[in-house]
Amino acid sequence: MLSTVTGGQWFFPLIIVCLILGIVAIIAQKKKLTKLKRITDNFAYAILVILLIIEWILYFQKQFNFITPAIYTLVVIYLIGRQLLTRYRSSLLKKLGSKYKQLTIGLDTIYILLVALLLLIGSKFSTMGWIIAGLVIVAFGFVSYIFEKDKQ
Repeated sequence: MLSTVTGGQWFFPLIIVCLILGIVAIIAQKKKLTKLKRITDNFAYAILVILLIIEWILYFQKQFNFITPAIYTLVVIYLIGRQLLTRYRSSLLKKLGSKYKQLTIGLDTIYILLVALLLLIGSKFSTMGWIIAGLVIVAFGFVSYIFEKDKQ
């Protein structure tokens, strides 16, 4: 759709749509408009899934290597899983108790290691690939730690 409207240049309009969507989500969160926030979240996840499908189609048309859609798939699965954990946090806390925090940390760790592994495979285990994978592990681990600390 965006490709037809923009003559093949779909990425810039997509960024504009995502920025507008982000601004609306921030306004909805600040003004506590839960219905609007839910709509923007669902629209954002729909965009993620559509882009995921497009990435895999381009992979099967030999326009991408395997690593690009694989990393994007991991990111989408992680984001959706994280959102589900957040949405059902209270019921999971009742069922799991202190195991809930271990579950979230474990899932974050698995995600970080899978992304690092895909980066290593994509770089054919070169020295630069090891450096980038190490930096990704440290950066993602630090961000994950900050988010977990912020929730407490």
